[in-house]
Amino acid sequence: MRQTLRKLYLDLFGTFAKPARGVHILNGHYLSPGKGEASVFREQLNALREGCTLVRIEDAVAMIVNRTKVSDPLVAFTFDDGFEEQATSIAPALEEYGINAAFFINPGFIGGDAAYRENFLRNRVMTPRKAPMTWDQIKALHQKGHIIGSHGQDHLPLNTDDRDLILHELLAGRQAIEHHTGAPCEYFAYTYGGMNDFSLTALNIAKSQYRYIFSQSDHRHYFSFNGAVINRRHFEPFWPVEHVRYFLSVKKT
Repeated sequence: MRQTLRKLYLDLFGTFAKPARGVHILNGHYLSPGKGEASVFREQLNALREGCTLVRIEDAVAMIVNRTKVSDPLVAFTFDDGFEEQATSIAPALEEYGINAAFFINPGFIGGDAAYRENFLRNRVMTPRKAPMTWDQIKALHQKGHIIGSHGQDHLPLNTDDRDLILHELLAGRQAIEHHTGAPCEYFAYTYGGMNDFSLTALNIAKSQYRYIFSQSDHRHYFSFNGAVINRRHFEPFWPVEHVRYFLSVKKT
């Protein structure tokens, strides 16, 4: 009942909501929990374009970091976990609109065996029946101008002071990406994305390893952790566009 009322509320207010002026970074994962259709995401992009300007992720980050004043709603995209449909369906849809995205991947998932992937899907990202991208697909994304960022080696929580675990997640993930793409890995998004999911120990180590760090919380503000972390807003490519418009209507500071 509560979910039905929430959907009605979002549908009603999303119909009239206008995206707020500012730079919005939307972060998603997949086309749908099952086998989604890329056409749904294309429809969402087309509808968003009517009230927003779609921009490249590195341009959005530069404007946020430089605190550039903008007069329109600007929207950029990132995607976590490295699912295959991000390479086969989501990236091509973005390219049709002349933009890119940052794909935050877990190298352990990419290169893991069947048992590893099953555990990863069921117990770490809670998304069964999804396949990972291949390294060839990831390299191709990089060559097409997309950003390949790290989401940690094995998608482990970083709300810990265990330096060995933190270093493994941060260094092994970055090194694997750099090895396969041949380019520096400067973007990092910590797992689970809440304010309580990232310890100060992990933050300090991440600051020494990456140029940009991202959460998935506190989307009303551009930064958290005293300006060290850029905040993103959760969405999914299969959501009704009215819902996305409603979430984009929040003024950012």
